[in-house]
Order: sequence, then structure tokens, then C-alpha cells
Amino acid sequence: MKTKEFKVGLFVAIGITVLYFGYNFLKGKKFFSSYNRYYAVYNSVDGVVNSTPVYINGFKVGQVEKIGLLDETNTDKIVVTLFVDHKIKIGKGSISLISSTDLLGGKAIKIILNDTNIFITDKDTLIGDKELDLTTSISNMVAPIKDKSEQVLITLDKVLGSLRQVFDNKGTQNISNTLIDLSATLHNLRNATETLNNFASTESIHLQKSIRNVETTTNNIAKNSDNINKTIKNLSSITDSLAKSNLKSTINNLDKVSSEMALLLEKINKGEGTIGKLANDKELYDNLNKSSTELHLLLSDLHKNPSRYVHLSVFGGGAKSNNIKAK
Repeated sequence: MKTKEFKVGLFVAIGITVLYFGYNFLKGKKFFSSYNRYYAVYNSVDGVVNSTPVYINGFKVGQVEKIGLLDETNTDKIVVTLFVDHKIKIGKGSISLISSTDLLGGKAIKIILNDTNIFITDKDTLIGDKELDLTTSISNMVAPIKDKSEQVLITLDKVLGSLRQVFDNKGTQNISNTLIDLSATLHNLRNATETLNNFASTESIHLQKSIRNVETTTNNIAKNSDNINKTIKNLSSITDSLAKSNLKSTINNLDKVSSEMALLLEKINKGEGTIGKLANDKELYDNLNKSSTELHLLLSDLHKNPSRYVHLSVFGGGAKSNNIKAK
């Protein structure tokens, strides 16, 4: 009996041992290989579980051993323990990146090596990061399109509202009036164009005559260019002569004469000299004016009645007048 119970217990122990090793073997854990343990801290580890594979450049080098909280009082930081083959040298500053392996949400951890000669050792910590999964990437791409679509729909709704306002009864009437005004404007424009064409046709003859006159004038100028050159030379000679003349002396003399004339006029205004007395003595002026008038009357009367003033004698008598005796 004891031998039979021993055999059964031994068989069960061997089965449990084989099951354990087989299960871990299926998960990828090699019991006869050495591993280094590394840590990585993440804010989120969605899809990462124990035995999640660890890859470097697409080659499996280990797996996830354990997942836990960094601090039991703080759930924002999660620590993932990685088993990595000890033969793999990981540079300091390398990144442990959680990435998607398929469209069904499978996860893996990719170690992005840092190019350095300084390597981390067992139980060191890698930089934890998370790659955007397909759903998040699609959401990020679709979100701007969604926002723009909403803006387009809002704008389209405003346009349709404006069109409804345009094509209601009042708007239709406004469009009809606008078309009528446009037709009238085009009619006026056509009339203006016809008038302009007629004017251009009429004035083209005058324009041609003007052009011919201009051509004739230019031809005359070309033919008389020698005379024009001579005239210009004569003008140049005159200006040269004026430049050589003693113009300054002439101007000085004119200035002197004008000063003397001003002085003379000043004396006349003051009554100095004969001309000044004549100009300023009113009594003398009145006497001269009266004498001139009486002389004019006397000469007129003498012309009309000469016998009153002059007596002629044929026989040598004397000529007599009322006031004059001639011998």
C-alpha cells in the first residue's frame, strides 16, 4: 500500500512540475538562461500583462515579469519589471516603449537603444514611454476632420439660411428689380458705346487732319532748320553783346535819374522853383487862366470884327483902333 501511495504522489509531483515548467516555457521563459531585471515607470499600461514580450529591433530578448504600483497611495505611476537576456547590453538613456503589435490590441515592449558606451546594469531603470495605438492615431487624425466638418456644416447652414432669405418673396422681387436695373444699365452702356463709336468715326477725320498739320509743321521746321539756327545764333550774339555791355553803369544812371526826378517832384510839391510856384500858387493859376480866357475872346472878336480894331488909309492915312494908333 505504501509503495502504491508513494508512486501516486511522485506521479502527481512530477505532473505538477512538468505543468509549471511547460506553462512558463509556453510563456517564453527560459529556465536555463540568465536574465537581468530592469524597471520602467509608465502613466498607463493598457494591454500590458505578465509575459508580454520584450523586443529589441524586432528580436525577442525577454518578457514582462510583473506589473505593480510605484506607490500604493498613488495610482498615477505604474512600475513594470522586465526580464531581459543578460547578454544584451542596454545603453544608459534607452527607452522602454509600449507599442501595438496588431489591430486587435496586442501589446509588446520595444527597447529603443541609446547610442552610448555607458551601459545600465541589473535592476536599473529604463525611460518609460508609450506609443500611440491605432485607435488613438485614428482619433487624432479624425478629430481635426471632425472639427472642420462641423465648421463646414455650420457655414453651410448659414449659407442655406441666407439663400432662403434671398429666395423668399421679397428676395425674389429684389432679384427681379436688380435684373431690370442691370438690363437698363446694359442698354445705356450699349447706347454710350454706339455714341462713342460715332464720335470716334467723326473725329477720326479731324484727327487725321491734325496729324497731317503736325507732319507739315515738322517738315517746315526741318526745312527752315538753317534759318532757325541762324536766329538762335543771332539771339546768342545779342545776349553776348548785352552781357559785354556796361549794363551795370546804365542801371546805376537810371537809378540816379530816378532819384533826381523824385527830388524834383518833391520840390515841385513843396512849391520850390518856378514850376513849383506855378503848380502850387492857386491865385497865379486863376489869373493865368483868366488872362488866357480874355485873350481867346479878344482874338475871336478880332477875327470877327477886324475893322473895329484896325483902320487902313489908301492915301497914307494912319491905322486907328479904339486903343491903338498906327503911324
